[in-house]
Amino acid sequence: MKKRFTPYGTFLFCAVLFLISGTIQAQNKTNDSIIENRCVQLLRDAEKTYEAGHIDVIEDMLLSCIRKDGFSKFEKLQAYRLIILSKLFDDKDEEANAYFLELIKTDPEYQVNTVTDPSEFIDLFNSYRTKPIYALGFKVGMNATKPNSFVPYGVYNTGENTGSYKGLLNFQFGFNADVYLNKKFTLGADLLLSFKKYQYKNTLLEYTELVSKETQLWLELPVVLKYTMGQKKLRYYLQGGAAVSALLNSTANITRKDVSTQSNQAIGPDVNTHNLRNMFNYSLVAGGGVRYKAGYGYVVIDVKYMYGLNNISNTNNKYSNSDLVYKYGYIDNNFTLNSLMFSVGYYKSFYKPKKLPTHEK
Repeated sequence: MKKRFTPYGTFLFCAVLFLISGTIQAQNKTNDSIIENRCVQLLRDAEKTYEAGHIDVIEDMLLSCIRKDGFSKFEKLQAYRLIILSKLFDDKDEEANAYFLELIKTDPEYQVNTVTDPSEFIDLFNSYRTKPIYALGFKVGMNATKPNSFVPYGVYNTGENTGSYKGLLNFQFGFNADVYLNKKFTLGADLLLSFKKYQYKNTLLEYTELVSKETQLWLELPVVLKYTMGQKKLRYYLQGGAAVSALLNSTANITRKDVSTQSNQAIGPDVNTHNLRNMFNYSLVAGGGVRYKAGYGYVVIDVKYMYGLNNISNTNNKYSNSDLVYKYGYIDNNFTLNSLMFSVGYYKSFYKPKKLPTHEK
């Protein structure tokens, strides 16, 4: 006859397993705590040994705790510093350089103390490139886009009435890459998906009001040179450059109403206006921003103004959509596209420590 677990037996079995698991975890934590306490004591002893001049035993005293992660990050840096100093004073420069790279990998933003650190250690630090070389990040924000008409078209007397454009809010998001050229200058590039929207409004022949709200999706690549000012924690920058944008999609919601009664005279589904637009938009870019140090990167608030240079309207297709011309009385003006963009993001800095050429043997 087969035995079956009763609900009470099952509960008891699970409780025993839980207690055993908890005991093992507690034992592991106790062991880790013992190792950490032992390593902290070893670090103190190593400091006293170093001060006593017995530099040849420092590496052996500390290396096992470094390899077994017996130190906190701060303690690990202190241990590497002691080993490096012992190697420098023992004229083992090659080994000192190897351990210095380990120190910098542990904390890429490690800084020497010019007051308490020996000059040999400071010289070793200064012989390496320790600044970040590039940053990668993401950003998201809002934009306001407004066309600038320079040649009017229409089914009316364009000499008397050209209509008006109004910028509408939309959003963009994407990625950023910064390359640090030096302390002041940075070369930056964004890759953005930008949703843009604007309104065109006009009164045709004094009795009918035309309203077109166009929504566009652009893939944009602004490239800028940034000039940075301020302190280490909070910095400001000015930027200028150029951008190229590719139009991915464009639709317009168009209505025509009676001016006096506001009743609809022409209305329909959204119109695909992609073929009425030139695929590429070229812009000049200017702006600025603020960045706040956070971890190994920074939080950034970025503002860009993109001033369009070329005609967005495709002159070959102005009359290609008969519904727009005869149903709504709409013909595209020649216009450029300008955008004000506000973004918030986070960029993480990346480091690649390297011996400076002037210090290589």
